[in-house]
Amino acid sequence: MSRAQVIRTVKVRCPRCGAEIPLELTPNIIEEAKANPLGLAGVAYPHLDHVLIAYFDRNGEERGVRVFLTLQAPEKGLYEILLAKDDLKGLRNISGFRVESRKLNIRISSFTTATTAALKISGRDTIVEVDFQRDFSYQILRGWLEILLDVLENSYSSAPLDYVNTFRILDIMLEEKPFAYAKQVFWLVANGSTITIRPRLPEALLFKKYRPTLVYEKYSGAFISKVIEKNEMKVSEALGQDNPQVLFVNAEALLSLYRRGVLDLVIE
Repeated sequence: MSRAQVIRTVKVRCPRCGAEIPLELTPNIIEEAKANPLGLAGVAYPHLDHVLIAYFDRNGEERGVRVFLTLQAPEKGLYEILLAKDDLKGLRNISGFRVESRKLNIRISSFTTATTAALKISGRDTIVEVDFQRDFSYQILRGWLEILLDVLENSYSSAPLDYVNTFRILDIMLEEKPFAYAKQVFWLVANGSTITIRPRLPEALLFKKYRPTLVYEKYSGAFISKVIEKNEMKVSEALGQDNPQVLFVNAEALLSLYRRGVLDLVIE
């Protein structure tokens, strides 16, 4: 990486092993933070048996760190996760997928049924390959997979459910032309097990009392009540494994409530 591309080097202490890690803050990280629905971008540094993630806001200020253990030591190769055959049951467009993440040291694969076409796309740390049950426009497939690749390049979940839900949503989105806002929904779903919903008081109580029509007509009132009445829960818990259309709309609802200051979405 050219030094001209580095805004500054930030030294972050790893809370697990105590090592002082130099992380390079680049313009791409700032741009990712601006595009991220939470206004944050994570920088991952794998070392020893764990990965340090430092989060930066759109101003380049550090906003906390997170550490998680790698599933398998890098010298042993990628850790393989094979999803159960029924995990993608009911998909009408996707017949299977594989995701490799070098920064997380994992490969997640599904069973693949009859395939009409396949597309593979690679990024800096991530490879995504999707098999399709029927033909689509190459431009549409490429557009959606570029959005998904960008999301997974900046995701830090190794939970199979997060990947299953992400591809279940992708399955229905393939029937539309790609649109930029979908990236925010995909990112929230792809990181669902790492993000905690925390209602704000008194904002949540006032929101429930006055029930603004614009929100309650667009989204499920039962879902909104569930997430603002509980003290806290993971995004993945709130979304569950509902049908893909409902998953997408409920993820949108969470982002809407977050933008309105009704709840916080906290990376943990």
